[in-house]
Amino acid sequence: MKRLLLLISILALVLALVLLPIGCMDVESMIEDQITEALEGLSSTYTIKVGGTAGLNFSGRYVVASAAYDPETWVAFSSDSYDVSGNVSKQYTVEDVISVGGMFQKQAVNGTLEVEIWRGGELIDSAMTTDPWGAVLVTAIEEE
Repeated sequence: MKRLLLLISILALVLALVLLPIGCMDVESMIEDQITEALEGLSSTYTIKVGGTAGLNFSGRYVVASAAYDPETWVAFSSDSYDVSGNVSKQYTVEDVISVGGMFQKQAVNGTLEVEIWRGGELIDSAMTTDPWGAVLVTAIEEE
């Protein structure tokens, strides 16, 4: 019986020594750091290039998706949209976002509208149209 009580006491001491440091850790900060690090790994800089026939008038909208740590939901997603217009060639760069997509339309009957999405030096998506008042959709969503 004395051996059993001694064994139980030793196990309780070992368990207390193992669990004590865990209780003293800031678990929420550890979770926040891990989530923030994972989101930074998913975020990139994207460039949307609008080109085609020189001087071609266009209008469009692009949307960017972002994510950040949130203590209540772990990850909070958000999006912002931007209306753009002008003459080709134009480019729009967004930093630290998870994804981007856009729709662009020719404001003319003739000419070619070409739109590309780049991540770093990699072409992610592209589309073009020669249709009168034609539109294109481009996204940075990768399909497997």
